Amino acid sequence: MPQRWRQIGDLFDAAVRLEPTRRQAWLREACGDDDDLRAEVDRLLAQDERADRQRLLTSLGPVGPPPDGTASWSPRAGVGTARRPRPIASVGETSVEDTGGFTPRAAIAPQTARHPICEPPALVRSRLRELPMIYILMLGIALVWKRAVLGQEDLTLYQVDVLLISSLVGIIALLWSQWPIPLAWLKALELGMIGMMASRLALVQYRMMLLYSRRDDRMMAQLTMKNVVLLTAILILTYGLYVPKSWRRAAVVVGPLALLPFAILMALDLRYPRAMSWLWEGWIRSDTPRIRLFGFDAMILLMLAVGSTFGARTMSRLRRQVAEARQIGQYRLRRRLGAGGMGEVFLAEHQLLKRPCAVKLIRPHDATDPRALERFEREVRLTATLSHPNTVEIYDYGRAEDGSYYYVMEYLPGLSLAELVERYGPLPPARVVYLLRQVCGALREAHAAGLIHRDIKPSNIIAARRGGIDDVAKLLDFGLVRPSATARVAQVSGEGQIVGTPLFMSPEQARGTSKVDERSDIYSLGAVAYYLLTGRPPFEGEDGLTVLIAHARDPVVPPSEIRAGIPRDLERVVLICLAKDAAERYPDAASLERALGACACAGNWDEDQAAGWWRNYGRARATRATVS
Repeated sequence: MPQRWRQIGDLFDAAVRLEPTRRQAWLREACGDDDDLRAEVDRLLAQDERADRQRLLTSLGPVGPPPDGTASWSPRAGVGTARRPRPIASVGETSVEDTGGFTPRAAIAPQTARHPICEPPALVRSRLRELPMIYILMLGIALVWKRAVLGQEDLTLYQVDVLLISSLVGIIALLWSQWPIPLAWLKALELGMIGMMASRLALVQYRMMLLYSRRDDRMMAQLTMKNVVLLTAILILTYGLYVPKSWRRAAVVVGPLALLPFAILMALDLRYPRAMSWLWEGWIRSDTPRIRLFGFDAMILLMLAVGSTFGARTMSRLRRQVAEARQIGQYRLRRRLGAGGMGEVFLAEHQLLKRPCAVKLIRPHDATDPRALERFEREVRLTATLSHPNTVEIYDYGRAEDGSYYYVMEYLPGLSLAELVERYGPLPPARVVYLLRQVCGALREAHAAGLIHRDIKPSNIIAARRGGIDDVAKLLDFGLVRPSATARVAQVSGEGQIVGTPLFMSPEQARGTSKVDERSDIYSLGAVAYYLLTGRPPFEGEDGLTVLIAHARDPVVPPSEIRAGIPRDLERVVLICLAKDAAERYPDAASLERALGACACAGNWDEDQAAGWWRNYGRARATRATVS
């Protein structure tokens, strides 16, 4: 288990033994300035509290891997054993006695029951923004029509309309504001808007039909009823189109809405039988009572109500299918972060832990390529053996139902070194040293394990925020890693190209004539340093072959000739890294790290400097993961 999650497990273990009222104060003291750590423990505690209420989670003790073959991390079973015991629980074919502990096994086990798909509040909010605009338009047309066509001056209805329009304008302002609105509030706003409009229609129908009936103006009374039915139909249709809901919720709303005009009609007849007597009378050349003619209107509204209900059911099923299509194992895919030559990376969230993570998914059309799958699996297997804090952590690995392979790694809020230079220009020398010394630590562990990265470049190094600390360098993408004993550059990709990135490739990789060892990574890291200091790679060309030839043959222009202010001692370190002959470079990452640390500028950038930089420029940064 990664050290980070071991720490979270320990904090969770201690927190569940405390009274709920004391937990937050204790967590703030225990986590210090690490807001991410406290948030992750809070999520686990919230899940555990819900489990207590709903009795969903069970403590299973030692169990095997999930049936789907994935290797998701789960907090230790048995924590919080002082809490009340629960009855025997069964998951799959395993039955154990629950001791009150916490485990996500219930979520990891195959789910047979279908759960409703709850759309995120942001999506519900965006749909609801259009609904009050339509209602304001309806009210505005009604006001103009009454004044221009009917010439009516009903002060009560006018005041009601002004109040409704003001309320709808306020709802629009709230929905378009940055104020966070919980999903329950959004549902209340939805019901409030439809309730206000239905109440307004009921009031208009009651007052106008009574007015025209007392005047014995049967045509206008009947026309009022027809108009109310038409407006009710519009309410039913707009509710079905703009408000995401389950079919049961739709039926509860549109059913009474369809019956409302006729309920008002019957209330008028019961309250004012004399004025409403025309309902039971036939007119000229017809013996059919008027009330029977409204039966057609009733059928239309009921048909719309049924159609809206079944439409909601269809939309709910489609949303479920979309949600299931955006789910890999126990991870819900939120949005795509990037794509590279072999796969795509998505921002995702574990269903139970609610922990953000990055899911790397091999492209479906590449899944049939044995070399792509071999590289993908090698990347997972080898990266998972590394535990250095400056190497990206692997959480999980598996295969989706459609046959696609994926692995889950930590989500790194920050920018790649390539993005840093593209957005802000060359970095200060002290910051370059600060970042590259961390990368040297990650390479030192990989090289000690006999692994050569072979694709070190600015886009594969992230300056992230981890544990409340900024400018934490994270080395990504070990897809081209080979054990040093077999790392020959005669390897080619599926397209017949030499593997690696030409702009940062070592001469021996470019030539493809000798073994590649850790000094090849030293060269690539020197090329990254050159790029960070000058804003351009050591060699450029119109195509990859030109760049490869330059790496193998041409001398490097000293960085100080491209950009002034680069310290001589740091320039010397970079040029040693970029030596054509591997024997003239630093022999290993530890030697390079010591040389960088000996530079005079090495102490001019630290955690405080990094935090200050991100405070000033962090608003513009993107939180994304980068793939090659």
